[in-house]
Amino acid sequence: MIRPFTVVLALFLTACVSTPANKVDNVKMAEGYYMKGVSYLQKKNYELAVVEFQRSIQTDKKNKNAYFALGSVSETMNKLADAERYYEAAIDIDPNFAEAHNARGVVYSRQERWQDALKAFNKALENKLYTTPHVAYYNMAHVYMAQKNYDKAIEAYRDSKRFANYDQTIYELGTALFEAGKVKESISEFREGVSLSPSNAYIRYGLALALLKDGNKKAALAEFKKTVELAPQSEVAKKAKDYITTLR
Repeated sequence: MIRPFTVVLALFLTACVSTPANKVDNVKMAEGYYMKGVSYLQKKNYELAVVEFQRSIQTDKKNKNAYFALGSVSETMNKLADAERYYEAAIDIDPNFAEAHNARGVVYSRQERWQDALKAFNKALENKLYTTPHVAYYNMAHVYMAQKNYDKAIEAYRDSKRFANYDQTIYELGTALFEAGKVKESISEFREGVSLSPSNAYIRYGLALALLKDGNKKAALAEFKKTVELAPQSEVAKKAKDYITTLR
């Protein structure tokens, strides 16, 4: 009796034998064009990157990564309609392409198509093999913040934080809590952010605002001063200086 694994292996080997040589060559060539495009993309040479990605899909129309890359370049160049089209082409090839769903959601967000964006992010999260779900949750929270739906934003930021605890996520979560009137919770988040990234001036500023709102002027003043010390030429430092002048 042949075990199921052996049957699968036999079918795979049969498929390999029956695959035309020119098809295999095209796939390899397309991947070569794609990798060359990636190298140009890393150097921010977008024009040459596009040429190589186009060559890739002309050689192998099923190269979803080349379509995705073209979408990324188009988005970078603010060609949102083109970006959407390329991401959709990648999804047509692989409906479970979570990264493409997430990227399309970002394009919708930039167009303020909030409901379309949320659908795209949720579609990305349906793929249980998605390796970076924290990105989709973070982007989803951004949509809720734009809609001033702070409770939903808090939930999404917390979901993002469960998968990856970045200082930027903590800052955004603290801000959402602050805007929702949950000041003590926001202080807790910002303090965690300071512990994780002591030199992040934005987290320091967020903590200062929350402490001030909570009535702790002395601690708030110390954090405003720390903000200025860490990023003296930044916009957030200018705001901190105004508070320092007022609180003295």
